[in-house]
Amino acid sequence: MIATTSLEAGLRRLAGEAAAAGSEAGLAALHIERRERAAVEGDRQFASCSVFKVPVLVEAFRQAAAGEFSLLNRWQLSEDDKTVGSGVLQLLDANLAPTVHDLLTLMIVISDNTAADILVRRLGAERITRTVRELGLRNTWVSATCRRLFELMDLPRDPRLTPAQRARVWKAHPTDPDSAAYHASAENDVTSANDMVDLFAAIQTGAGMECIGLGQAECEPMLAILLRQQPNDRLPRYLPGTLDFAHKTGSLSGPWEIHNDAGVLTLENGEHLAIAAFTRARVPEGAGPRELSALRRRLDDLIAETARAAYEHWAA
Repeated sequence: MIATTSLEAGLRRLAGEAAAAGSEAGLAALHIERRERAAVEGDRQFASCSVFKVPVLVEAFRQAAAGEFSLLNRWQLSEDDKTVGSGVLQLLDANLAPTVHDLLTLMIVISDNTAADILVRRLGAERITRTVRELGLRNTWVSATCRRLFELMDLPRDPRLTPAQRARVWKAHPTDPDSAAYHASAENDVTSANDMVDLFAAIQTGAGMECIGLGQAECEPMLAILLRQQPNDRLPRYLPGTLDFAHKTGSLSGPWEIHNDAGVLTLENGEHLAIAAFTRARVPEGAGPRELSALRRRLDDLIAETARAAYEHWAA
């Protein structure tokens, strides 16, 4: 692996400016074909938030390839399956029976928490973690469903509540900033920027995936799902919209704002960049909507600038 000092200096400048404004960041970029890497705090562990759904995707394809189920199997939705937060399954009638592929698509493209939790319970968090270990990812683990994370935050779990009703309950009973949901703890889902660029590089090329029984035949449909990610206001924001970017975002709000994104970008010449940015900042006491919006924009800008720096460095 070749260190790219000029890009690394640029990432260090971005991280330094973020730190001066009270934000924390782990940034990494990898040119897959050249094996050139730049990272700042690349091995630092962060709360994954919904980026943990990428290891879930990989494990689902691994188990399907091993014959444990088919991606066309239908798993019935129950009322007890429903999890609050992002997604639409929580709002639909029970007894719906999406295919496993449907659940994976919902989990990735709109970050559906109910779909993710159904999958984690069926696949097993320990098995997901064991698979990423076999792929060589040492700073990544999956310990909690989305529902469990919200329990750690003392959030109401009733999917019938409107966003405003949920916000009123949360305001009356704010989450402890020391909650494990915001930190790289054993109870949380955790990863690092370097681990995620390595995972996306493996998904893009298939290299090393044979150790878990996967090949290009499984990696291509995983990429097809990731390419349909609908929130595109972080890593892809400052890039040409004509470029394919297979990625997954993650977010968490409360006393901390956590904004993450990781994925693989296809350049105009057909080469590929794996990029990951994990960021968080403590929300100032008494922050109003305008201040909170500005904080979120700063984190998203940091993520977008990370991708732009990598693109401008290697595309040139």
